[in-house]
Amino acid sequence: MRSNGWVLAVILVIFLYFSFSSLNSITSSKGRQQRNDLVIERRNPFQRLNSTLLTSVLAHIRVGYMANRTPDFDTPPLLVLYSCKENNSCGSLEERLLGITSAYMFSMLWDGAAVGIDMDTPIKFDWFFETSPSYMCMNPGQVKFYLERADPATIRRAESMHDLQTTDFVSEYTSQNIHILEAGNWAPWWTLRENAHMKVLRDKYQLEKLERSEGFWIASQLLFSKPSEWLADRLSPYQNIMGGGEMYVDPLHKRPTMEGSIRERWTRVGVRMTSAEGADCIAARAAFVCSRAKLLGKQCHLFLSGSSPEVIEALRSAIAKRNKDEQPMVIHAVAEHYEFTPLSMMTGDPVLTESDEKRTKLLYARSIMDWVILSRMDYLIGTSGDDYLKTAAWAAQVQTDLYFPDNVRKCLINAMEDW
Repeated sequence: MRSNGWVLAVILVIFLYFSFSSLNSITSSKGRQQRNDLVIERRNPFQRLNSTLLTSVLAHIRVGYMANRTPDFDTPPLLVLYSCKENNSCGSLEERLLGITSAYMFSMLWDGAAVGIDMDTPIKFDWFFETSPSYMCMNPGQVKFYLERADPATIRRAESMHDLQTTDFVSEYTSQNIHILEAGNWAPWWTLRENAHMKVLRDKYQLEKLERSEGFWIASQLLFSKPSEWLADRLSPYQNIMGGGEMYVDPLHKRPTMEGSIRERWTRVGVRMTSAEGADCIAARAAFVCSRAKLLGKQCHLFLSGSSPEVIEALRSAIAKRNKDEQPMVIHAVAEHYEFTPLSMMTGDPVLTESDEKRTKLLYARSIMDWVILSRMDYLIGTSGDDYLKTAAWAAQVQTDLYFPDNVRKCLINAMEDW
């Protein structure tokens, strides 16, 4: 009897041993996955990107949206053009990026439609950005080909596209034999989520799952994230503050962050202001964010963007008061020789000559360079109501703090909630 008891005890011990070994194996497997996630978090704990959903949506679009692969002589049922031509004011840079996003989503939700960007007032889109992959948007040559050969009766030139929620555009344009739609002012893309006539393709691309900012992120990855050769050359001195490595990385084929790389060693904070008001408050916030970075063992680098040299200088001075540590915050900004052209002045005549092109590119370079650099940051700080900063934050999908100048309190900063 005693012998049987010992046997049962041994069997129980062996059973428990293998049970705990199996459990430990499962736990270790999960632990390895968690450690991978922690590495990502340590690189940038301020990232808010839902990478699983967004990469899935992006992959579905790149595989499923085939209309823009059509050759020059294969006309799509509808060509949607974001149009910024003479006498058509499309607003500031951020308004244009939002409008292009809406035009793109509109075309994607029309089965077989193609999309192009027909902008030459006062800059051309392809001076600064390349679509990636290239087949995701018609090139200027294709756009010109279709426009020159189209029957004028089949072209709809709309002053604005604001009724995106309810109109059955497919039925309306098909009945009117419309094959090209030109518009420069568009309602926000997310109003398309409420249009029952576009539900089938909306579901196919999972757009209903996206927040407003995430839809913009999708468009930015396809249209605004790859600098043109000219812009990449201008941005090359700022490559480190942009994260180092290549100027453009396909979001679906990102390689693991290299140990010891800039992304591992730096926290990069973008600071954007349109006036000197609140510079001390924003500088204090930047210093606080940098103190958090130091706890992670990282060096803090600040990129300053402003609407004028005076604003940049006010930020520099405010930051200098708080830059007394052994590991000071490192300041970066676009070189002074690039002009501070107000975004509200992004109107004018189309460029006609090569000399005009060179001059105009440089005239608006700072606005676009600042935006691209801000969109690559780990953290952003700015002023409430600044859509320039908001669109950069939407493209970056990182923690963004906003200063509220109209509040009774002298220094009120809250996390941005408009995502």
